[in-house]
Amino acid sequence: METKKEIRRRIRQIRRELEESEWRRASSDIEAAVIAHPWFAKAEDIYTYVDRNRESGTRRIIKTAFETGKKVWVPKVTGDTMHFYRIESLAELRLGAYGIMEPKGDGPMDGAAWNEACEGLMLMPGVAFDGQCRRVGYGGGYYDRYLAAHPGLRKMALAFEFQILPEVPYEEHDIRPEIVVTEKRVIRNCCDGEGEQDMPTGLPKDPVLLLSVVNMKLRDYYPALDVLCEDMGADKDEIIAKLREIGYEYDEGHNRFI
Repeated sequence: METKKEIRRRIRQIRRELEESEWRRASSDIEAAVIAHPWFAKAEDIYTYVDRNRESGTRRIIKTAFETGKKVWVPKVTGDTMHFYRIESLAELRLGAYGIMEPKGDGPMDGAAWNEACEGLMLMPGVAFDGQCRRVGYGGGYYDRYLAAHPGLRKMALAFEFQILPEVPYEEHDIRPEIVVTEKRVIRNCCDGEGEQDMPTGLPKDPVLLLSVVNMKLRDYYPALDVLCEDMGADKDEIIAKLREIGYEYDEGHNRFI
């Protein structure tokens, strides 16, 4: 097994070499899946990193949170401590520690995260993950410490498929996200034995996530459902049946499920 140092070096190199168009496409699919997820819909408070250096994008998620009346909190690191400060616009961010866009740090801090009953959702970055949602971070331990101190937050990580490895080094005290969302699937923390949930094509099995991903692909990349299915090797009838379960039908004129 690779060491954490080796994994960080290799994954960072892959991210540096990622084409802009590929990054935008994969980030868009991940953001759509996050926005469509019931946890995001239910959350009153969104705690999220601001993407940098080809991390999975979060700007659209942040903007959607603003538009839907959610409170948005972003991290600021001081020494070995990380706190989340509320922002009401991306314009409030400035370049801070480690080249990360961060808040000024003069506003409300940490919100309802102290309350174990809070309806908060944490969107976590990471270098690499495995099928049991074990995480290799950037080495500072900031998220482990913060989440240990704020156990009421739901934990969702965002990552590209190339960041999902067969196995990563871990310690028992490491805090895992409950799910990892990639551009192709949703991986669940396998401690309960459920395993990952996706179709053989990589499209999510969850109908709500499937709706978001398919409509996004139809809008941005494919002129018709038949073209999408042929390109991805997907079963058209299976997609139609799954989305019919939640009351959606394919409209050829609009090229989307409505």
